[in-house]
Amino acid sequence: MLKHSPFAQALRVVLCGLACAVSLLAQAPAKAGKTPVPPKADLVWPAPPAEPRIKWVAEYRSEFDVGAKKRTGFMDRLTGKREDSMGFRQPVSVAVDDQGTVFVGDSRLGIVALDPVKKKMWLFSKLSPEAPTLATGIAVDSKFVYATDANQSQVSIFDKEGRRLKTIGASEGIQRPVGIAVDEAKNLLVVVNGGTHQVLLFDRSLKLIKKVASRGEKVGQFNYPTYCCILPGKGFAVVDTGNFRVQIFSSEGKFLSTFGQQGDFSGSFSRPKGIAVDAEGHIYVVDATFANFQLFRLDGQVLVFVGTLGAAPGTFQVPEGIAVGKDGAIWVADTMNKRLQHFQYFPSSKKEEPAPAKKEEPTPAKGKS
Repeated sequence: MLKHSPFAQALRVVLCGLACAVSLLAQAPAKAGKTPVPPKADLVWPAPPAEPRIKWVAEYRSEFDVGAKKRTGFMDRLTGKREDSMGFRQPVSVAVDDQGTVFVGDSRLGIVALDPVKKKMWLFSKLSPEAPTLATGIAVDSKFVYATDANQSQVSIFDKEGRRLKTIGASEGIQRPVGIAVDEAKNLLVVVNGGTHQVLLFDRSLKLIKKVASRGEKVGQFNYPTYCCILPGKGFAVVDTGNFRVQIFSSEGKFLSTFGQQGDFSGSFSRPKGIAVDAEGHIYVVDATFANFQLFRLDGQVLVFVGTLGAAPGTFQVPEGIAVGKDGAIWVADTMNKRLQHFQYFPSSKKEEPAPAKKEEPTPAKGKS
């Protein structure tokens, strides 16, 4: 009879093996790259009962976290075939446009774009096809994407499809550029030229307008500056990493004010890196050593700090870049955790009293980025 035939016995063996494999797959732990599971309770800062100002939303390591569909079939997973996917390797800088598309400078990949609404993540552009890159800075306006490549000492402009339109380099005075920021309304591009401890002001066609500052510890000078951001209606801010402070300048490059100092208490810095501003004028500064970001008023008064060292949601390992969207979405490049973390800012129900910006000269210690 068929049930005693060699074919039937072989079929039973195969079916039994498949059942066991399916059971093991169902019991196996989730692999990295799957849609992150949010914590059981909301992560907010400051902690209750204080009024929350920042909330953790999600983390993104690969395109599957964004919601991209798996491309392998059942038999591929059964046999252990791995699926190639787009994922962060070393994200260091972030920018977000008015449509909510996030652009991430990844020092191992180039520029990675992320659209959570459309559930897409893609390699927007390699910075340099000739050699490994160090994508340190990223900025975006309504038409273009701007990027710095510290390894190649280049600043490049791309269109929104990822095509490189123009590049300038060492012959134009570019030396290990780091942060970059764009003010479309003023036709201004701010580039932190790390190799010369200066800020270079360009128009959006990369025509040099002015060189700002030199190396030093006085106000208006820099010691290993890193990142920058535009302060709409005021000018721009620069993270003066080696002097443990943030300096604010007018759009013409005139020094206006400064805040911050070296220390291990709230409002101070150890290795400040990324900087961003929200629609209310608050300044966000990432500290790679403290593994957090702090939220400041323009006068330097700290409102809240977020994060500590770790790999769980809301913690960081050597974070660098930060960007804030017009909707209050906060994006942080959690570099050594190889992920992008998403937070949300909430306006205070209490009115914040304005205060004049500080102008006193700090006494920073020397240091490197």
